[in-house]
Amino acid sequence: MTYYAIRWSIKDGVITPVTKKGTKQEMERQFYLFCASASTNEAGNEFDAVEWGTLEGGKLERKVWNNKTA
Repeated sequence: MTYYAIRWSIKDGVITPVTKKGTKQEMERQFYLFCASASTNEAGNEFDAVEWGTLEGGKLERKVWNNKTA
């Protein structure tokens, strides 16, 4: 299986995706690293979404932050 972790960020109306691929352990770790970064929102993003899963089976977990309402 091919595992991935992805983070979508929106700042000033621009969507920026960051995608990583690797082993299950690496991508689960990357998911939580993305989550930690999104939860502190030091970049000042308006919106963040983080997901990890497999290319073959789809997402395993997803988390979303709407920083405009925070």
